[in-house]
Amino acid sequence: MFKTRITELLGIRYPLLQGGMAWITGWEMAAAVSNAGGLGTIASATMEAEELMSNIAQVREATGNPFAVNIPLRLPSSKKAMEIALQEEVPVIVSSAGDPALYAEKIRRRGIKVFQVVFSLNMVKRCNEVGVDGIIAMGIEGGGNVSPSELSTFVLVREVVEATDLPVVAAGGIADARGLVAALALGAEGVQMGTRLLATKEATLHGDYKHAIIRAKDTDTVVTGRTTGLQFRVLNNNLAKEILKMEKEGKGREEIDALTIGSLKKAAVAGDLEWGSLMMGQIAGMIHEIPSIQEIFDDMITGSIREIQRLQKYTEQRY
Repeated sequence: MFKTRITELLGIRYPLLQGGMAWITGWEMAAAVSNAGGLGTIASATMEAEELMSNIAQVREATGNPFAVNIPLRLPSSKKAMEIALQEEVPVIVSSAGDPALYAEKIRRRGIKVFQVVFSLNMVKRCNEVGVDGIIAMGIEGGGNVSPSELSTFVLVREVVEATDLPVVAAGGIADARGLVAALALGAEGVQMGTRLLATKEATLHGDYKHAIIRAKDTDTVVTGRTTGLQFRVLNNNLAKEILKMEKEGKGREEIDALTIGSLKKAAVAGDLEWGSLMMGQIAGMIHEIPSIQEIFDDMITGSIREIQRLQKYTEQRY
């Protein structure tokens, strides 16, 4: 066992959470992660109401362990997704991209745990005020939607831990035992992973996407959207290069959005490596194989114990 406030609060074996990733993390991925001892997450962002309800029902058939539903609050679909999550009394709701005060009280009244994704200390203050159960601090190293403030995980997690008494989960740039130990040293009590779990046997995205992660080097991702206010870390393919070119030319958000609409589905479902949006974090450069989720989790926990033991030698008295 590996006990922290995160494992005890969520009722999970390992302090390992799976990030919600649109078009990718449905009930299959969520169930696989939860069955492996972590907290699996259904990404509601691109799901219609009936699809979300079906995914919740299917994950419950596939696992008796806790799971979460991720709801980006900035999306128009979030209201209906929240209604369904509350109605179905899912174990955990992970809210992101918006003010947790919108639904925190309703969530608590249903006995559901709520975690909020934060990019900066401003949102931490809000989390303290409205009483969420935990905070996921996501640094700029992560894939997908990232922070306009561009704070690194190493800096952000330390600041968040000092600004709250709530349990903190570190996210962004974590894929192995050393990443977990580093997060614990910063004061976090768990980690959330996205990119590492995409390159797994159970991941439901296109196989070419998985192999693109395997091939990626440390400098192969870029951040798009700095001029539009909606930033994403993605593989630097033809689509990303064209977006960056348009931004440099001063093109507006509507024109850029017209180019990118449907691009994540192209990547995740169709495997379009050049004109799909292949969201992945900088940690892709350290991912070289496609194991099972259970293998990743077991290796992270046993490896973290070895790492902690290795670090203890620096405190040994030598005479």
